[in-house]
Amino acid sequence: MITRLTEHLINKSILNLILLLCIGYTAESQVMGSSSDFDMTKLMQQNAPSGSELLRTELLPSDNIVDPISYRVGPGDVLSIQILSGNATEQYISITPENSVLIPRIGEVSLLGKTLSQAKDTIIKVMKNRNPQATITVMLRKSRSLYVSIKGNMRFPGTYTVPASMRVSTIIRLANQPPKSAIQNTMGGTSAQIDQSKELNAIEAQKSVLKAGSMSAGEDLPSYVARNISILHADGSANNADLEQSITDMQYNFDPTLREGDQIYVPFEKPGHATIAIAGAVRRPIIIAYKQGDKASMLLKLGYGFSEDANVNEVYLDQGGQQTKINVQSDGTLSEDIDILPGAVIVVRSKNISATGFKTGVADLTGAIQNPGAYTIKPGITTLKDIVQQAGGFTDKAYLPLAYIVRRENQEPASNEPRFRAMMGMQFTDLKAEDTMRYLMHSMYRKPSVACDFTKAFSGSEKDNVLIEDGDIIVMPENPQRVYVYGQVNNPGYVTFVAGKTMDWYIQQAGGYAAGADEDLTRIIKGRSKIWVEGDKKDVFVESGDEIYCAPPSQRPPGYEYQYYSFLITIIGGLVATLNVVYYAFIR
Repeated sequence: MITRLTEHLINKSILNLILLLCIGYTAESQVMGSSSDFDMTKLMQQNAPSGSELLRTELLPSDNIVDPISYRVGPGDVLSIQILSGNATEQYISITPENSVLIPRIGEVSLLGKTLSQAKDTIIKVMKNRNPQATITVMLRKSRSLYVSIKGNMRFPGTYTVPASMRVSTIIRLANQPPKSAIQNTMGGTSAQIDQSKELNAIEAQKSVLKAGSMSAGEDLPSYVARNISILHADGSANNADLEQSITDMQYNFDPTLREGDQIYVPFEKPGHATIAIAGAVRRPIIIAYKQGDKASMLLKLGYGFSEDANVNEVYLDQGGQQTKINVQSDGTLSEDIDILPGAVIVVRSKNISATGFKTGVADLTGAIQNPGAYTIKPGITTLKDIVQQAGGFTDKAYLPLAYIVRRENQEPASNEPRFRAMMGMQFTDLKAEDTMRYLMHSMYRKPSVACDFTKAFSGSEKDNVLIEDGDIIVMPENPQRVYVYGQVNNPGYVTFVAGKTMDWYIQQAGGYAAGADEDLTRIIKGRSKIWVEGDKKDVFVESGDEIYCAPPSQRPPGYEYQYYSFLITIIGGLVATLNVVYYAFIR
């Protein structure tokens, strides 16, 4: 009985062992077979660090989209592996310091020296060997940080920590900006030190603009500098960056991404270097440094294409003392690209477009106009009365004595600045000191208005019916129906306008002259022109919008009257002496 029981237990144990082996074999076959994607994802979830841990470090900004063909993966890059199945998940793996990745159930996969595109293909191929039916996607989730050094023609050379996705052009921009530490150091100083630091930074920022050679698109670098940047890699290899070429051809090898330990050297401007140029009817005429292998198509792209008035049938290449016509296709490309030589110039001629029919302009009417807004005009033909008639005339509230025309000044922006304009006008002045001050005041408040009187213009004066030019603004204010009286009066302020009244009447409405007022210095200030008019005559009337200023007595310095009378006595004494000499010399 015992023997039979023992035999039964042994058989049962053997069966359980066989069952366990079968289950293990089935699980292994699932990992190796068509359903292995679920188990592999589960294993990766158990063994791999969480995505939040791998992505916890600060993500540095990227200056451009990562190009999988040129981007080289390295230690610290975080890759995302997605296995599409019934339970699609995204898992993260980090590249080890040995430049490899560890994939569960597969092991180590070396990515040494591979680009992102090659790394994707390698990982997918290895995982496909395990599960051919699985749909696998590999992406770069986070770029690693690396150290690069930059020196040469930079404001702030040194070693920088940057993302591996950054390109040479971006690190150059960073090296030309003040680092945060420098700003923080100056913030602790005096205001004078901070201002001095800002001034020095501004001066340094403008140095590249003052250097010889045309500016390139590579952050205001002279073209020779932008086209001859050297990059020495940690493995001993080297290549050059050409920021001009990278912009025209959009080829990443001319503006490569950075690698660990890269040393970037930015050269200084080389005097007398060979140049090439494009001029004429292009959007961006430019002169740049020449490099062997430059082509005509590159120059056209650097010119940002043809302008609207370009004659694409008249494009010429001048080089080596000869002029060659370049054939341009309808899409703006060259039928045959041409190698260019040092000193070559491409000239794009303009179309001979007749100005007939294009002499039109726009003027704007605002204020008390029936239909205010912009209206087309014919410069040299349309008059003030014509355009007002186009706009439907004036409203009942329009007040012609205050109306004026603003005209656009065809000057450089700096010359429109009041101080600049005033100083330019005084270069050759022979005015006295007091007259100079008056001139400066007038220049500071000079308005770009047109000399005309609206009241006279609409009363039949052809002289005041001026021609309207492109960009003119006709301003028609409403009748303010008031006059402002101020200065030495008892009740200064606005007085309701009454037509046909004189200056004295308005002063009486303001309470009359206050004590100490100098009636002889009281003036009417005209509303539009701001000129001063004596109003003590009975035929001088105040208009709506005018101002009346009652001046206080003149404040004379101490001793003024003594000096005045002494001066009179001196003159009288001189006259008496002269008459005495004449009397005794000729009459007596």
